[in-house]
Amino acid sequence: MNYSIPAPFDPEDFKNEGHKMVDTLADYLQKTMSKEEKIVLPWNEPDDLAKIFSFDSGGGEHESFQRFTKRILSHTNHLHHPHYIGHQVTSPLPLTAVIQFCTSLLNNGAAIYEMGPVAMAMEKNLIRYFAEKIGFPTTCDGIFTHGGSAGNLTAMLAIRQNMSDYNIWEEGVRSDSKPGFIVSDQSHYSVLRNVKIMGLGDDSIIKVPYDKNFRMDTSYLESALKEAENKGIRIVSVIANSCTTATGSYDDLDMIADFCEKHGLWMHVDGAHGAAVLFSDKYKHLIKGLERADSVIMDFHKMLLVPGLNTMILFKNGEKSYETFAQKASYLFKKTEQNEWYNSAKRTLECTKSAMGVVAYTAVKYYGNNYYKEYIDSRFDLAARFSKMIEERAEMELAIKPQANIICFRYAPKSIQGSSLNRINAAIRDKIIREGSFYIVQTELEEKIWMRTVLLNPVTDENDLRELIERVVELGEGFSRKVE
Repeated sequence: MNYSIPAPFDPEDFKNEGHKMVDTLADYLQKTMSKEEKIVLPWNEPDDLAKIFSFDSGGGEHESFQRFTKRILSHTNHLHHPHYIGHQVTSPLPLTAVIQFCTSLLNNGAAIYEMGPVAMAMEKNLIRYFAEKIGFPTTCDGIFTHGGSAGNLTAMLAIRQNMSDYNIWEEGVRSDSKPGFIVSDQSHYSVLRNVKIMGLGDDSIIKVPYDKNFRMDTSYLESALKEAENKGIRIVSVIANSCTTATGSYDDLDMIADFCEKHGLWMHVDGAHGAAVLFSDKYKHLIKGLERADSVIMDFHKMLLVPGLNTMILFKNGEKSYETFAQKASYLFKKTEQNEWYNSAKRTLECTKSAMGVVAYTAVKYYGNNYYKEYIDSRFDLAARFSKMIEERAEMELAIKPQANIICFRYAPKSIQGSSLNRINAAIRDKIIREGSFYIVQTELEEKIWMRTVLLNPVTDENDLRELIERVVELGEGFSRKVE
């Protein structure tokens, strides 16, 4: 019996459109990475762009797929452009985008083995690879999840269950034994949000001040523990940053580990951005003590250059990762007392999970032995040179000398003080975004507005950064005259 393939699934059409898509994207890469395309973000007001992409636009369903693709490219934020130095969202390696194209078509969910066997096998080998790289024992285990926020939540749920003296998953939170977390004032918002998602409330968040370099001030850890005890909160974990989102500051992991070991606490490291220095001989010292952590997360979609979202969670004692959830799903899992590493739905939020392991594995397989070291060193080195360039300009100010590839700076001539500087710097950033000359973001540190850059793009160089400084000063001078 002959079966006819429905028209939308025709392999020949797929091949033709696929070839055209690759050609179009290759041209796009050439134009953006070489700066032939001048504008980073072609600015449109949100409502205007919604109209541009109405279902009737471009001729509706009669518009060719290639023309539709090119319209998308003409309005998108060009992350491969050397002047894209904004959020911690990377310009992905083209090969990892190609393999994700493959996994998207295959659509093997990677929550249970029989649905995504290849992804689960690759996840297992990645976990072994990074456990060895960190210095974790062979008892280490881990899982992949969609993003650092979900990764932190998964780890924190495991911490709550493992460190509580009762079955908090089944019984709920007891008012007389409420768990709490010690965090830095510079911790990622997901850490604070996750405590509330778990139903623990503000009381369970004990914040430790930061030092002059925006690192956790570990001298306050003992007093933070006493503060929690006075509130009736039982601290279960300290969450360290490697590195912070705002300034790229690395907490002192050895000092935090000493404190956690002294008091029997779980040490979790949010290494979403900065743990990638595992590949760098020059900068690996920034995560000294990581091997003493009980858990760590790392985003492949940041410094490891893969498409988002792709996050790995490692547990030093792999057995403890199985206690995150207690619910049963008999239609998914057979009854067994064995912990099945290959059925990750037992340990993650997702029941349907993309084949992240295949994408991350591809990146490490082809770039882990050579390119990552060169790339990470070059971006951190470039950040150090950029900070010196800023310090050499009398009208510019640096928040702190960067430890990583994140730099916070602002236009700050001595003739202008106070809130006026905040308004001027916000206006400079807004103008730069709308004209499309660069893509940068802003952050607030101690009530001061700073422009913030993240040097992820592998082709951004000193000339690009020199051009940014000149544009900031030019705009700053213009806005300053209006203030005066």
